[in-house]
Amino acid sequence: MKEILKIPPKFWSLFHSGNRYIYMESLMAVYDEYLYNDYFLTRETCITIIAEHFADRTVDISADDDDLDKDVMEPMATKIISKLLRFAWLKKVEDYSSFKTNIVIPDYASMFIEVFKKLANPDSNDTDLYIQNVYTNIYSFYYDGKAGIELLKAAMANTTRLNRALQDMLHNMDRFFAALLEKENYEDLLSEHLNVYVEAIINRKYSILKTSDNFYIYKNDIKKLLRTIQEDENRLYMLKQRHEAEGKKEEAIETEFEEIIYEIERGIMNMEERISHIDTEHNKYVRATVSRLEYLLGNDDGLKGNVVTLLNLLSGGTGSGLLSRISGALQINDHTVVSPESLYKKRGKRRVFEDTVEVEEELEEELSRDDILRINRNKNRYSQSQIEAFVLDRMENGRYRTKDHPVCTEEEFDLLVLAYDYSIRKKSPFRVEVSDQMSGTIENEKYVYPDVVFVRKEKTEHVPIL
Repeated sequence: MKEILKIPPKFWSLFHSGNRYIYMESLMAVYDEYLYNDYFLTRETCITIIAEHFADRTVDISADDDDLDKDVMEPMATKIISKLLRFAWLKKVEDYSSFKTNIVIPDYASMFIEVFKKLANPDSNDTDLYIQNVYTNIYSFYYDGKAGIELLKAAMANTTRLNRALQDMLHNMDRFFAALLEKENYEDLLSEHLNVYVEAIINRKYSILKTSDNFYIYKNDIKKLLRTIQEDENRLYMLKQRHEAEGKKEEAIETEFEEIIYEIERGIMNMEERISHIDTEHNKYVRATVSRLEYLLGNDDGLKGNVVTLLNLLSGGTGSGLLSRISGALQINDHTVVSPESLYKKRGKRRVFEDTVEVEEELEEELSRDDILRINRNKNRYSQSQIEAFVLDRMENGRYRTKDHPVCTEEEFDLLVLAYDYSIRKKSPFRVEVSDQMSGTIENEKYVYPDVVFVRKEKTEHVPIL
């Protein structure tokens, strides 16, 4: 926090300016040349660099002019340098021996410019470089007895950088999902997928981690080295001797050593989890892209595509004129569309194997046309009172057994059949009993009928309908 207090207050004025991106580009252009000129550039050289950088377009920073800008006719590159000097992003150093004014970039400004460069041009080999650095640092620490704990700290820092790069890639995938819904035709969607997603995710990050298998090659070796270092007491003893000579305590050295090893192991585990999440999100994006392509391709041909397009037009608030035109031209050929049922088929419950086996039903002998007509005629021929009288008149002590009163005529047979059917109704004054002591069926010269007993219902069982 002490270093940040050294930054002048005017330094933050660049971020408040409406021309901040012009200033950032100018700083990056000067910085690239600054690194290859012994960290000294003359004022004239800086003006030339900025003028060449903006030679293909016109820029204007007059909105930032104030009372200090006396010469408004000054070239734009000169005005930009003056603003950056005033904002303390650049610093003048007078060389009186050569009568020149040199420009230097303060340390705090260099850090911000590095961030600008990473945001403007992210390095495509960052993930590959970081995992190799982790392996190299740990390998050098173990096999070089003179190496200090600084190599392990560097490995831990690179592990953190790689995790941050993976996390940024994972979070940035949300914007690709949002872009899918913004594309109105499949040409734009394919262009978005191939030129943007494939370039930003697949070629730069994802293929490095998956196709070339760099992470998985180094991951196992790193884990083996960390286990070996933890189990090698001689290496830890050499480390303690080295740092004790520098004035550190033995317990502090051992505690710091264990914490760094733990942080590196946890970082490697976090990498595996983040790569797994990236795999999941990548698969989701591919499925969403395919679904969106299918929708756009079938938008004009399929029923659902036309319905969605129609609803989108109606929801646009274009007025009732569109609704009346659609109602006059719309033809619905599928009755399920206008039914209250859902437009999708619900998934049924999972059935066990026994439920899928069809049970063979016993086929009953179909009645002939004459039999059906005879039954209907009998039901209409006899009234309810006649059916009840047929059974009640033959009862003795409230019981009537068909075996004791043989059926001899067609009328008696029809009434017996109707009485048996009537006995199962709630308003019937009698019911039927069947016991194992009965013979089952009764046969005579003309008819075959069951051996059953009609029993009068008690008053609580039979409530006559008035």
